[in-house]
Amino acid sequence: MKFYLPILFFILLSCGYSPVNNQEEEPLNVFFSFKNNPLNKSLISEIRKNSSFLNLRLSSSENADVEIEITNHRIGKFLNTTDGNFFPAVGTLDYQLDFYLKNNSKKEFVEFFTNENFAYDINSILSNEQKVEEIKINFFKQALTEISFRLTNFSTSL
Repeated sequence: MKFYLPILFFILLSCGYSPVNNQEEEPLNVFFSFKNNPLNKSLISEIRKNSSFLNLRLSSSENADVEIEITNHRIGKFLNTTDGNFFPAVGTLDYQLDFYLKNNSKKEFVEFFTNENFAYDINSILSNEQKVEEIKINFFKQALTEISFRLTNFSTSL
């Protein structure tokens, strides 16, 4: 077994293997401006947790390469379908995030919208709220992917 491990490492290194997320680039300094509300704070918290993955660093407005101004951020909860007794059966969550990407010479407006249906359990309100929280975190992850994609395109065209 001891003999096979060095051979495996040699083979991997000789064929040019490197980790997929091996980023040589310096993180992009980004300043977020937003209204102080719980939804925006939750999104910024997710951005802080994933900043290394997104290859960005939260910074002050003076040191930022790019400013992201969140103009509209909302989650809407709607009833889609009722059962035979007119109790909620299916709910929908809508998520919308509108923001500007700005630097000294350029400004770009981005609209991001997604939604998800979920089965509404009339017997367990707490499980519904837990499901809503899970969907909300999923929305944030989708928004982070969109922000990362837009930042990459925006910063390469500078």
